Amino acid sequence: MTRHTLDRRSFLKQSAATVAAASAFPVAANAIPQHGAYAPADADNYDFLLARVCNNNPDWDFGPGGDKNFLEQLSHVLRVKVKLQPNVRDEFPSNGLPEHFNALVDLGSIEAMRQFPMLFMMGTGSFRIGQPQLEVLKEYICSGGFVLMDECASPRRADDFYQSSYLALVSMFGQEAVRPIPEDHEVYRNVYDISRPNFQRWQRPGGASPGNVGLFVGDRLAAVLCDSDIHCGWTDPRDSWGKRAYHEEGIKTGINIVAYFLSH
Repeated sequence: MTRHTLDRRSFLKQSAATVAAASAFPVAANAIPQHGAYAPADADNYDFLLARVCNNNPDWDFGPGGDKNFLEQLSHVLRVKVKLQPNVRDEFPSNGLPEHFNALVDLGSIEAMRQFPMLFMMGTGSFRIGQPQLEVLKEYICSGGFVLMDECASPRRADDFYQSSYLALVSMFGQEAVRPIPEDHEVYRNVYDISRPNFQRWQRPGGASPGNVGLFVGDRLAAVLCDSDIHCGWTDPRDSWGKRAYHEEGIKTGINIVAYFLSH
């Protein structure tokens, strides 16, 4: 396996030149890409695309309006040019079609994955990534790519997505590389001070949520696995029942994670 480190800003510049190739993987409205990627035709006009991983994770397609809300705030704070998809807002639609997302990618092609310096993976239930896909994902991460994984929490569900993601990271890099992110880590303090990062903790039978963990490749934080459902915070900006606070903390958490990734 070839391993090399890509500077994040160089990675973004390379993406601007190559991400248009994603349009070589046309998708119908009811389809997802196979061994490739889906991105808007004008993707090379933007600094950052939030690419959703769509490898059969339950509810991987939930809440495209949350992606749009997050990207809009990200663009204001970090001054990056982003793609805001039309016809999505807050919690509508509940589950999206390919055209509702900033970009989509599966885990079947390292060439397709490298078009996006950061991948966003979320879901609600158990899943399994096959060994060939794990090898591709490991190569992507070792090449400098970053992955944000977010448990879509519910008081009616166990931490199935979290546990599946945790096992996938351990199988690729070993137990010692997957560990809690220290409270004093810069990812919690680089733009906003979110040193108590789990803004939303669902209480489930048997105890509280397990807590955020990171994948550390050397001293680089290469993936963040959140149990705190930051994405649901992105989808709901209403100022009722404390939801506005969840929204703001979820946005801040996401911005800090992207800011860390862009600067390392």
